[in-house]
Amino acid sequence: MGIVQRVWRRVPGVLAAMGVLFLLWALLSFPDLVKNSVRQSVLYCLTVLVPSLFPFMALSQLIVLSSAGDVLGAPLAPLARWVFRLPGCCAAPILMSFLGGYPAGARSVSLLLEQGRITRQQASRMMLFCVGPGTAFVVTYLGGSVLGSYRAGWLLFFSVTLAGLIMGAATSFWDRVPPKGHVPVKKEGGAVIRSVSGAAHSVLIMCACIVSFAGLSALLHATGAYQAAVQLWARLGPLTPPETAAALSFLLEVTGGVGDAAQFRVGPELYAFGLAFGGLCVHMQVFAMFRDFPLKKRWFFLSRFAHGLLAAGIFRLLGVWLPGGALETLGPVAERQVQALSGTAAGGLSLLLLCAAFLLVAGRDEPA
Repeated sequence: MGIVQRVWRRVPGVLAAMGVLFLLWALLSFPDLVKNSVRQSVLYCLTVLVPSLFPFMALSQLIVLSSAGDVLGAPLAPLARWVFRLPGCCAAPILMSFLGGYPAGARSVSLLLEQGRITRQQASRMMLFCVGPGTAFVVTYLGGSVLGSYRAGWLLFFSVTLAGLIMGAATSFWDRVPPKGHVPVKKEGGAVIRSVSGAAHSVLIMCACIVSFAGLSALLHATGAYQAAVQLWARLGPLTPPETAAALSFLLEVTGGVGDAAQFRVGPELYAFGLAFGGLCVHMQVFAMFRDFPLKKRWFFLSRFAHGLLAAGIFRLLGVWLPGGALETLGPVAERQVQALSGTAAGGLSLLLLCAAFLLVAGRDEPA
């Protein structure tokens, strides 16, 4: 038994080493494909992610680090207490988690936990549902630019958001209602500077994750691993090969999933699932927002799957109930999407460089 246990303990390390060697071989064998994929990913970060998400990240952190969150969240505090069984200070972060984009809610929750305003158990429960794609990505980018339909964007956003709210209420049902009142914010000063610094750090991490997963996706396609997985899953599962290909892309990275789903003209319910699930790239970004992630990873992944399935079901119901019926298959990615993005590459690069410079300057002022 001792030998079996020692061998079993070495299995994760052996598998990790095999994966690293495979990626090293693939990287040396297909350098041009990786370079082109990374270039496109960097362009996306500069034109879409940085200009649109950085302001939301800074604002969400300012809400938590200052007393503004208590004032702005006061009207929604009873909803946070009685529906989600969370302190009133969580109302504004919950709202920002659905409006500001995937990591915005995670960063707000981590700040509340660091301040001692919520318990670790409350933080873990918030991470079951405070993960949403945000209006800028779903409505403006996906709906307006990729699909050419703001109606589709709003329907997808409402489906994902409603699914998250339902999950939050369902996972909180057996918890006690927290007492009225709140833990005051510890006044440390410099809330604006700390908000901008934290947002800069978060945006740089997100860009690094997206670029890394773009290179990984290119390697999986170049080596045939992605195609083999699509064929295997299509034989075992209920999805067609195009739907399987889009679903696998969504599981890996949501932006690539959006592109493949539009190219393969899959059903709109798959968009709702992919947006709610977020993809492993988003999951890595969420984990990076915490010093020690409060929720077990397997429960987080299961909650993402449940969120995706619930969002897809809600979207289907909305298509039946609302005037106009269900949306049919959506068109391919339009060429105009590059021109319709949130900014220019030069502007995004300037903001990204300012983020890096700000972190360097702010780091010098911190005590040793």
